[in-house]
Amino acid sequence: MRLLQERWVFALATLDDDGLPYATPLFYAAAGLPGSDVPIVVFASRADTCHGRAIGDGPTTVAAALYLETEVLGEVRGLQLRGEVVVCSRLHADAAASLRAAYLERHPVAAAHLGERDRLYALALTWAKLTDNRIGFGKRLVWTFEPPWRREIPAGPGEETALR
Repeated sequence: MRLLQERWVFALATLDDDGLPYATPLFYAAAGLPGSDVPIVVFASRADTCHGRAIGDGPTTVAAALYLETEVLGEVRGLQLRGEVVVCSRLHADAAASLRAAYLERHPVAAAHLGERDRLYALALTWAKLTDNRIGFGKRLVWTFEPPWRREIPAGPGEETALR
């Protein structure tokens, strides 16, 4: 899924307050966690946006898409994604720090707003479908994953339960 590393904006799909589909473009960074092969899409947003309210603290199931814009049919590439989103503050401190570093490496200007105005979110992919016409017209590859935070771990003293 090299395409995930090559792009920097994706469309996140959630349900709004009325249960209607809602999609928004967001800057992201592709990341991973030590000991896990699950791709993580890290993005920042405000909690009071439509998608921020839909996600809450998570885990929340969402869909997403990203693609290479081209008019050449033989160069069409894109990813359709499903996964679970959690706010990074719910993750174990080491995991949250690693994902924050990955996001800020890709988008350093965001440092001024994280924690103050914006929250950092982690989308762990559960399913991904790549369409890549360069390797064959209509060629599709599918992957499935288990989010790393499906198993809770004990939190430190005075903390709520942290997620892996």
